[in-house]
Amino acid sequence: MAEDMSGRRLVADVWREHFPESPGVPFMLKVLSTAEPISLQNHPSDTDIKKLGLTGNGKFECWTILEAAPDARMYLGLKKGEDVSVLRSLETDQEPMRHFNEYKPQTGEVIELFPGLVHSTVGRLLFYEIQQTSDYTFRIFDFGRGRDLHLDAAIECLHEQVPRLGRMPAPLETAAFKMRYLPRNTLGQFSPQGKNFSVFTWFGAAASFYCGEQSFQLLWGDSVMVLGDPGCRLDIQGKSDDHGLPLIDMLFEAYV
Repeated sequence: MAEDMSGRRLVADVWREHFPESPGVPFMLKVLSTAEPISLQNHPSDTDIKKLGLTGNGKFECWTILEAAPDARMYLGLKKGEDVSVLRSLETDQEPMRHFNEYKPQTGEVIELFPGLVHSTVGRLLFYEIQQTSDYTFRIFDFGRGRDLHLDAAIECLHEQVPRLGRMPAPLETAAFKMRYLPRNTLGQFSPQGKNFSVFTWFGAAASFYCGEQSFQLLWGDSVMVLGDPGCRLDIQGKSDDHGLPLIDMLFEAYV
């Protein structure tokens, strides 16, 4: 859900109303909380989609880590020197994750998951995800949960096996989408960076978001779609029940 100038609505509905000639919103935004492992998987590129005879576009995604338990781990890419054939024997491997690069996630990290990159997580993680609008996920290993695997397609789509890691508030710029991280001390007055629209997501205590002549009340994780280039500001109202959520007091802006 997001808010536009007419109130709280689905982002896709707002998009269709204002951009009827567009094929759809160019990205999806999610806030994900994991306790169980994320299956080992990868996603196709735009080129892979054509090669596999599929429709739509590929899936490039980025994670921003909001909180991570001490024992949480990310597995990102096959280790250098590992043969692709190991992907076909993980179900019978006593230590299946030993073949992949292990990372200890840190709050504030930004991870670019390129199409083809094999990835998974274990342990409790809370993260914000932006991705190309696509439903294609090729599952390689599912930690014994019995869901279908897509080994042939996943292997066909293997590409670069090294992720790019950064840290907020450094901005993220990719060919598919862009991200800006606005700390508390920058929220007195700012303008959207998107050419036609931006989606702002707030990760802090209860706040008032002012956009032109409109205002919205935001709680942790709420989003606002802003059309055009009005002047904006955000006022934090003070302490609120955080329900155990990390109050980082930062506004995320997603745009193209």
